[in-house]
Amino acid sequence: MSVSNQSSLSSSSSSMDFDPLLKDLNEKKQSFRRNVVSLAAELKEVRSRLASQEQSFAQETLTRQEAETKARHMEEEIFKLQTRLEERNGQLQASASAAEKYLRELDDLRSQLSVTQATADASAASAQSAQLQCVTLLKELDEKNSSLKEHEDRVTRLGEQLDNLQKDLQARECSQKLLKDEVLRIEHDIMQAVAKAGANKDCELRKLLDEVSPKNFEKINKLLTVKDEEITKLKDEIRIMSAHWKLKTKELESQRNSGELIKN
Repeated sequence: MSVSNQSSLSSSSSSMDFDPLLKDLNEKKQSFRRNVVSLAAELKEVRSRLASQEQSFAQETLTRQEAETKARHMEEEIFKLQTRLEERNGQLQASASAAEKYLRELDDLRSQLSVTQATADASAASAQSAQLQCVTLLKELDEKNSSLKEHEDRVTRLGEQLDNLQKDLQARECSQKLLKDEVLRIEHDIMQAVAKAGANKDCELRKLLDEVSPKNFEKINKLLTVKDEEITKLKDEIRIMSAHWKLKTKELESQRNSGELIKN
């Protein structure tokens, strides 16, 4: 056998040996490809599921956050409501206590009303008598008013008399002062005349003065005494009139006050 024949035989035998391997390799390769494609599809599906789960998780997270926020708001609202409820309970308790107090006071008022009603019934009997007394008091008030008018007129007249007496007193005091001033002036003039006269005439003037002056001074002194007595008398009258006027004024005020009390 030649070399070429041997080589062809060896190649054919080797190809026969490799065909099952290639076939197996191809099958494995195809199987691997299918597995890769299947894995890729599964991976894509897994990624899609993961994305969906992530979206769902994000949605759940957002929903949970919203739920937590709502829960916090609800807790705050519940706390506020609880606080208001406690306040309302306190108010209700206070109202209940006040109501009990008012009920007790109402019972007391009813008791007092019963007593007052009894007193009113008893007072009603004396009301007619009191009305008659009021009529009598009104008549007395009219009489008092008439008397009061008379007293007012008297007080007015007393006031006028007092003013006239005071004016008369002032006039008399002024007249007395003028008279005293005139007497002093005359005495001064006489003394000057005596001083101016000579020694010879001095005796005559002195004799004349001794005769005239005592009489004149006595008359003047008597006149001044009379004036002083008149002034003293006027002062006494003014004092009496003033006291009488004050007394009448007090009586008038007292009658006015009593009249106002009767009216009230």
